[in-house]
Amino acid sequence: MRTITILTLLLGAFLTSGLAQTPTIGLIQNTPESFDGYTLVSANSATQSHLIDNCGRVVNQWESDYRMGESSYLLEDGSLLRTARVAGSVFFGGGIGGRLERFSWDGVLEWSFDYASEEAHHHHDMAVLPNGNILLIAWEYHSNEEAQALGRLGDSPLWPPQIVEIEPVGTNGGNIVWEWHAWDHLIQDVDSNLPNYGEPADFPHRFDINYESLGGGGPMSQNSGDWFHCNAIHYNATLDQIMLNSRRWNEFYIIDHSTTSDEAASSSGGAAGQGGDVLYRWGNPEAYGRGEVEDRQLFGQHDPHWIHYEEGGGSEFPLSTVLLFNNGASRPGGPRSSVDELTLPLLDNGSYLLLEGEAFGPSDFDWTYPAVLDPDFYSSFISGAQRLPNGNTLVCEGDDGKLFEVTATGEKVWEYITATSQFGPNTQGNEPLQNGTFRAYRYGPDYPGLAGRELTPGDPVELAPYPSDCTTTSEGTDLSNDPVLPAISFGPIPFSNHFRIQATRPTHIALFDAMGRSLLRENIHETMTFTWEHLPAGSYILKWEDAIGNVGSTVILKL
Repeated sequence: MRTITILTLLLGAFLTSGLAQTPTIGLIQNTPESFDGYTLVSANSATQSHLIDNCGRVVNQWESDYRMGESSYLLEDGSLLRTARVAGSVFFGGGIGGRLERFSWDGVLEWSFDYASEEAHHHHDMAVLPNGNILLIAWEYHSNEEAQALGRLGDSPLWPPQIVEIEPVGTNGGNIVWEWHAWDHLIQDVDSNLPNYGEPADFPHRFDINYESLGGGGPMSQNSGDWFHCNAIHYNATLDQIMLNSRRWNEFYIIDHSTTSDEAASSSGGAAGQGGDVLYRWGNPEAYGRGEVEDRQLFGQHDPHWIHYEEGGGSEFPLSTVLLFNNGASRPGGPRSSVDELTLPLLDNGSYLLLEGEAFGPSDFDWTYPAVLDPDFYSSFISGAQRLPNGNTLVCEGDDGKLFEVTATGEKVWEYITATSQFGPNTQGNEPLQNGTFRAYRYGPDYPGLAGRELTPGDPVELAPYPSDCTTTSEGTDLSNDPVLPAISFGPIPFSNHFRIQATRPTHIALFDAMGRSLLRENIHETMTFTWEHLPAGSYILKWEDAIGNVGSTVILKL
């Protein structure tokens, strides 16, 4: 049982001022339906990463000398692996990183590695392999002359993606033990004298060198070579396959990791285990000549990944189940985001079904949040989603730093707004300042990286936090068996029309308006949901007294 309220002000202050204070950052809502765990939050450009409980209180934090690149992960040994930004002389694209850092649970820098030169520069994301090696996405530089020699129509350099596998060495080094380059898998239909000539529709496992124009890449380069703008990489240990996402091409790819680096450089039609051509791609069949613009299903998306290998995803999800955040840029009908789940056409040999002349399936999603697209749910960039062990989904609406958890039916059961920026913690009551968040991950209490760790919650991340009586099941609080604590929990706060109160002992409740006028008196000993559509928006006082004499009161807000 959890107490699920946030006290939005001290009761005395409320009675003297009559003004309600609504949280602007930190914890907004926590209900019994949420998955209790610890959420890793790292604001873009911040130097700090925080691990918070479901009440928004810090259980651990890490500090770096470098601003965040984009992604960070809590590893199974309790260490934090994070990306960091280092300046580049050639590359200025969004999501630039260049450095990896691993900190112990106690915040000691144990290992760092820079992958940033004039030829290649890490960006956005990374993936940890079971053997401890790390897969990196990086841009690699190819001049305009090189591009034209392979049939590119244009006059700009290109930065196609490469993937390198790093074996960490010592405290600040690493060996490249495997690599893959998109540059090795190009097709073009412009010059029949070139060896990569062919119709893109006949070679769906390769990349059309003339697909997609270039976009701005950063403050010093308005026409960068960030051709694909890949932003996510994930690994499937059972299949030994890698998933790579491209925002600009509006599709994601799967490639084979079981090859050698030499084999990964070869083109062999994309058959499983044979060469480095893509095994699978999805989201925008126009990119390989097997569809039109109206067939596109992804719109500037982020974070496609296999649910099966997500923390808590569980073996009930097949190896072919994928979850992603579909940002909705240029979506027909207007910009609207969604979280989408789909099942890939995986075959027994590790390849993917592709019928002659047709696009890769599936034709649609298995599940989408929200069921009806909402213009109020929109993040133009970054963002992600995570399937939790209880079947809920943790959503990172990254643009505004909004994290929330929804059930399978779309009910919001937890909400938190990132409370930090590159300038440090923000102050409660103020509007969020530069709190964009690339992704967030929740780790269950049984996650190996938390075993034996001190998890006593401290203060919230934000400065000047509002008082809160929020508790979590991870603290071992069980109100039904505690003879001292009042046996009551309630929420959500703020609420709209429906407010739920649960009492595990006979309890008398009373509701008052801001003027102290009595609106309701009720004896309860069960879960009751009150429909208060008739109440105007504003602040109300809820008081209670249970059968053994415990009393309490709090302020609740109606939107």
